[in-house]
Amino acid sequence: MDKQIIYGGHSTVLINTGKAVILTDPNLSKRIWTLSRKSRPGLTQEQLGHVNLVLVSHGHYDHLDLPTVKRLKRTATVIVPHGLDGYFKRSGFRDVRVMSWWEQTTAHGTRIIAVPANHFKGRHPLVNSLYQGYVIDGARQIYFAGDTGLFDEIREIGEMFRLDLALLPVGAYKPWSVFGHHMTPEDSVKAMQYLKAKFMIPIHWGAFRLSMEPLDEPIKRLKQSALQAGIEDKIFVLEPGQTLSLQ
Repeated sequence: MDKQIIYGGHSTVLINTGKAVILTDPNLSKRIWTLSRKSRPGLTQEQLGHVNLVLVSHGHYDHLDLPTVKRLKRTATVIVPHGLDGYFKRSGFRDVRVMSWWEQTTAHGTRIIAVPANHFKGRHPLVNSLYQGYVIDGARQIYFAGDTGLFDEIREIGEMFRLDLALLPVGAYKPWSVFGHHMTPEDSVKAMQYLKAKFMIPIHWGAFRLSMEPLDEPIKRLKQSALQAGIEDKIFVLEPGQTLSLQ
């Protein structure tokens, strides 16, 4: 595989750094609970077979889907926040690493740093799990926000790293009850500017109807906000299965 990013849909992204083949927040299922998927998954089983590093931001079902996890090789390194390691260990993964904010580790020639997020716990009442984003420090520096609202520490992330690319969520922001824990498209444009990222790919849109806005609204609003900010040429909107080269 070439150095590239392939958008799997929702917050699932395959990132090939040349050394690590990374999968973020695995969910390629046709359904979660009563919610059916509204767009096709963008990754094949053959592509999943190359994955050697998995990054999980938090335990919500749209970000950690166990049927998708079962499709991965058990030799892959898995990095999770506190409270989620048991799901992978019980599935037979041998290298499961638990990280907290600002901790780092190296796997498959790639440094991974866990960074703060502004979200909320949840998966099962008895599972006290946390949430976070990640910076991937390989040939390129890539920020995977996971699931988050806009928050003060995002400026700190921008100061600490020279980010080539930011993967930022843009959907699931209506009604106001979820606003603080999810970015609006306008928030994601602000976040990109705070991060000083060279480019952005929007994630967390189009796959599942998690809130009240139309499925196509986040991208329309993102493009308008980016145009107003004068950064429309720095945002790459990928449909599931589409690729961006990292060369």
